[in-house]
Amino acid sequence: MVQAIQIGTRVYLRNGICGFPGCVVGFDRRGYALVYWDDLDLGRNTAHHVDTLIVDEAFIVSQLGLFEEAAA
Repeated sequence: MVQAIQIGTRVYLRNGICGFPGCVVGFDRRGYALVYWDDLDLGRNTAHHVDTLIVDEAFIVSQLGLFEEAAA
């Protein structure tokens, strides 16, 4: 299943060989994804065509511990 890239999606560069996933923080006028790379310490976001990104499918929002399970 191919997941759509949207704001908040954690991604890797398709041709990247190492590093931590980045977080999509927006899109520019050309449709490029603006990605924040925490491990690079660039001081700015970088723009990438969505075809050059791979979604981090191992990441699950519940891993953040932001949500508690509600009793049904």
